[in-house]
Formats: sequence, C-alpha cells, structure tokens
Amino acid sequence: MSTFAAQQITRTHTIHLSAASEVVFPLFSPLGEKHWEPDWNPAMLYPVSGAAQIGTVFTTQHTDEPVKIWTIVGYDREQMRISYLNVAPTSHLSRIDIGCEAIGTQATSTTITYTLTALTPQGNVYLERFTEEHYQVYIASWQRAITHYLAHGQPLAHPQT
Repeated sequence: MSTFAAQQITRTHTIHLSAASEVVFPLFSPLGEKHWEPDWNPAMLYPVSGAAQIGTVFTTQHTDEPVKIWTIVGYDREQMRISYLNVAPTSHLSRIDIGCEAIGTQATSTTITYTLTALTPQGNVYLERFTEEHYQVYIASWQRAITHYLAHGQPLAHPQT
C-alpha cells in the first residue's frame, strides 16, 4: 500500500496588456507563445499545423525539466478562453486556464490560473516551491515579455548567465 498523498494547489493572477484583445489572445496559443517567449519551442503532434483547437497535442522540454505533454482541453475564440492540461509524468499535472477580456479597444485584462496536482513525491516537492510569491514573479515575467513583444515586435532577450 502506497503512502503517497498527492497535493494540489491553485494560483491565479491577472495581467493588463496595452493591446486589443484580438491581438493578445492569439499570443496564448501553442505557436503564438513563440512570439514573446524565445525559449518556447513546442513539438506539435496533432494537428501538425499547430492550430489551436480542442484536442491539440504537443510536447515541450526545457533545460533541467522533464518532457511535458500538453493538450488543449478548452478553446473558445469568441470568448477568448483557452485551457491546457500538461503532464510531467514523473512530477505533476498542470491545468492552465487563460481568459482575455477587452478593456476598451486598446487594452486587455488576462487572467491566468494554474491548478497543479502532484503525481509523485517529487511532484509534491515541486508544488511546495510553487508558492504564491513564486507565481506572482513568474506571471509578472509573462507581462514584461508580452509587453515588450507588443511594443517591439520581437521577444525580450533573456539575460545570459
């Protein structure tokens, strides 16, 4: 009998971007994120085109992290909402819900919610590090990167270490 007890946490934050919601929303698609995040390189499995739709599947791998398997589980272009499940099989599952709301004609409020569930003891350790403070800093980096892209048409370069 296993003694493992999975933990689950939810973190939500809203960012404000100075562009029309029709411009902002596509930036949260699998291929749209490549515009503002230079380290984002999804390997599209289905559909190969990378079209954002319910059932889109792709993988990502970042340095020092396991491969993650992603699926779009909710997509509504009219309501400007997209939801992903991603699985890091040796660690945790993430549900990411993103919703964009127009504020006038040239501003967008975007709410990003992460719900993380540990799959292993290592996943519980990961969740312990995913504090509210960590999440605020993480999502603030999204806002900086997207704001830079919207102003300059290219991703913000990451500092070299």
